[in-house]
Amino acid sequence: MVRYGFHLSIAGKKGVAGAVEEAMGLGLSAFQIFAKSPRSWKTRSLTPLEVEAFRALREAAGELPAVVHASYLVNLGAEGELWEKSVMSLADDLEKAALLGVEYVVVHPGSGNPKRVKEGALRALRLAGVRERPRLLLENTAGGGEKVGSRFEELAWLLEDTPLLACLDTCHAFAAGYDVRGDPRGVLSELDRTLGLDRVPVVHLNDSVGTLGSRVDHHAHLLKGRIGEGLKGVLLDPRFRGRIFILETPRGPEEDAWNLRVLRGWLAEAAPQG
Repeated sequence: MVRYGFHLSIAGKKGVAGAVEEAMGLGLSAFQIFAKSPRSWKTRSLTPLEVEAFRALREAAGELPAVVHASYLVNLGAEGELWEKSVMSLADDLEKAALLGVEYVVVHPGSGNPKRVKEGALRALRLAGVRERPRLLLENTAGGGEKVGSRFEELAWLLEDTPLLACLDTCHAFAAGYDVRGDPRGVLSELDRTLGLDRVPVVHLNDSVGTLGSRVDHHAHLLKGRIGEGLKGVLLDPRFRGRIFILETPRGPEEDAWNLRVLRGWLAEAAPQG
């Protein structure tokens, strides 16, 4: 079974609980949120009422799978104060996800030293006191600017001998030089060979504004970017059955309707007839 959804807003009086309501209203089977502002080091506490409402709504919706995306400011490859702030921010997101009962936290590895990325991710897990869940996922990057994790081999090294998992972003992979448009099955086979698809529970299903190998991290709506129908090959690959697919494209009624129509059309094509 394929689970799919959008990255939803937590703005408004209902906070994180409002995202669950929106997911239910759109008929989504999964969703992703920020647990705090993604562009500020400032954090906020989740109130007991907010947590209770979030958990109750998810239960009423059949325990919709959920993902927390860490702050955009986090750079686990940095040094000094920025590294310390990044680790603390990520630990805060892990703690909030645990409080909400969310299954996964996704983080961009950042730029700089891969060893620091690995060390920082593991330290954040220790600080948050995380055991079984949430699981921490490192997302592949588009490359450029010393970004860590654009190659599958490097991502595999970051995960080696750790409890860390990975999130595949299709736009980032394409921008990093993996031909998701022309050979989606081959790209997944390479990911399986280097990393193991069993370690990729979440996929960011984004089309790409940039061309193959451009290193441009700019998402496009389904079928409106350079990857196009290649994304269907990722979504429907039997090796990715049971994964969570999240769209991280600009939101609006018309945009949502378009993306859901394309996505559900692809799923309908693969549904057994009769």
